[in-house]
Amino acid sequence: MANTKAGPRHVRIACGNATTAQVNTGQVIVPAIAGRSIVVVGGWLRALGGNASGATSVDIASTGGSPVTAAAVPVASLTSGTVAAISAGTATNMGAALEAGRGLQITKTGASLATATSVDYCIEYVYL
Repeated sequence: MANTKAGPRHVRIACGNATTAQVNTGQVIVPAIAGRSIVVVGGWLRALGGNASGATSVDIASTGGSPVTAAAVPVASLTSGTVAAISAGTATNMGAALEAGRGLQITKTGASLATATSVDYCIEYVYL
């Protein structure tokens, strides 16, 4: 059996758009792979359709029952059409391996995200 964890780590990129409703409920943007951990290494968010409001932050976090936040971008940084680097927010676990067997989601902290109609995301990560 081949060792799937050996060799160089390749940076992968997950880019897309999540509606405000999807952010409020937590939208999976990278699927889980059994036994593998994800390390978020960079990326950005951009609010569309208005400035983000309501929530405390828009987060990139692990999936599952007790999500671990890799990065949290304050809604004050998410003005309509402006790219906000996730490293400019609270990168609590950026660069650290998240729990094995979990994917990544875009979600929010605090009250519901409002005003913006959606959020573009582009997240750089590696599997371990």
